[in-house]
Amino acid sequence: MDNRYYEPIPCGVPLPLDTPHAFSVSMPTYQDVVDYESEINNIFDRIRTAYPRIITHPFIKQAIAHIKAELDISSGVSFLLPSMDAAFRVASLSKTEPMVFLYESYALVHFPEKSEDNPADFYSFMKHCGYMIFSREAYTFLRMHEITVEPFKEIYCSSRAEQRILDVLAQGYGSQEITLTNCGMNAIWAAYMAVRDQQGDRDIFVQFGWLYTDSIHILRKVSGEFKQIGKVDDLAELALFCQENGSKIAAILTETVSNPLLHAPDLNSIYALSKEHGFLVILDNTFATPWNVAVSDYCDIIVESLTKFASGKGDCMSGAIIIPDGSRLGEVGRETIREMIVPLEGRDLQRLAAEIEEYRERMVRINGYTKQVVEALQGDTRIELYHVFHGVGSENYRAIAHDESCYGGVISFVPVGDFASFYDNLNLPKGPSLGADFPLVMPYTLLAHWDLVNEPDQKTLKSIGLSPWMLRLSVGDDDPLKTINAIRKALDCMK
Repeated sequence: MDNRYYEPIPCGVPLPLDTPHAFSVSMPTYQDVVDYESEINNIFDRIRTAYPRIITHPFIKQAIAHIKAELDISSGVSFLLPSMDAAFRVASLSKTEPMVFLYESYALVHFPEKSEDNPADFYSFMKHCGYMIFSREAYTFLRMHEITVEPFKEIYCSSRAEQRILDVLAQGYGSQEITLTNCGMNAIWAAYMAVRDQQGDRDIFVQFGWLYTDSIHILRKVSGEFKQIGKVDDLAELALFCQENGSKIAAILTETVSNPLLHAPDLNSIYALSKEHGFLVILDNTFATPWNVAVSDYCDIIVESLTKFASGKGDCMSGAIIIPDGSRLGEVGRETIREMIVPLEGRDLQRLAAEIEEYRERMVRINGYTKQVVEALQGDTRIELYHVFHGVGSENYRAIAHDESCYGGVISFVPVGDFASFYDNLNLPKGPSLGADFPLVMPYTLLAHWDLVNEPDQKTLKSIGLSPWMLRLSVGDDDPLKTINAIRKALDCMK
């Protein structure tokens, strides 16, 4: 691994290094994080790229500028979507009425300067549904239109790319009914809509456990009724809610391992409740991956963000929907999935096909590295450590894990002391997301739940046991001793 990952990385440098398609960005100091969330101190002069659904990539901005010039559109805010159907769907969801232009196969959505609609409302649904294009597709667009862009070479797999990906996932999940999408959130959105269409009058969606923040947002936005049960050990509360509302529940959305607390729900009991009351179970298996757990018997739809461990390089947006053999999802739901997805195509498809070949072997290595980090840190009283084999839900995880080696690739921890001094002295890459071959530390609560950090008395965070200072470490596929030493040195510097 490049030693630059274990040295200070300036604010705004894309991560991974040396690729224009990086999915993270360096935020090396606590003040950088505060500036980013508060949008102060000219932070966006330094941070020009970040997680691809959050900040519009420069290549996409160039493509938008080209199309606007071609269509003679000047002032206002514009977005580029993969199709007209996607544009009109997002407009309907966001209750906005932008101008929509067809350009080749793309849709340019434009809000004039004096528009009565708020472009931010449109963008919010656009990113949460995954109705977007990403940097590699924009790069291809620019090259095809002879727009100057620096050449960049990377490894692709152009032969049977889609089938190669499907074959690897089928080895893990034991299912041939797999649909590839352009990103994980598009997979979740399509799964949600499939259930909604199939379940008819049932309009309650239940969040069980503390989920990835965008999964929470999309459920809140578009559910007829939304029920949040924030802790995976609140099974009695779930059972009572099912007893009182079972005939109206459409589905439960949960994660095999919750983000970022790493708590596993009792999937067997949840699935038993779903059969008793007639609702479906949607399971996000991104953190655990199919190489660590067997979950197909406990859910109706599995979603995975292939952007993470399946890619393993931190440079390719993609997702998957897996329908287990015993799924209760019918043809109505399956048809909805086909309608709602943005297919994984083009260079992203070919790039993932090259990266996913070693998925299983990569996770075996990462499991071992994560175990080493856990064993090195678990006795240190200067941090509170979270991992899948300890604490809330650990027995639930053991019940589905293939064996005791399946640590996954993520741990979370809270420094017991001055957060800023620890964070600023930690010489590891620091920014959003996970699953790349380099270690990546995310100040999770600060970046994902800034609103809750600033809530009076931090009531919501306390109710679910989530510290504002929680850090999530994606261990990476490199010598874990470097990561352990970096953390220990930062702890030694902590006030």
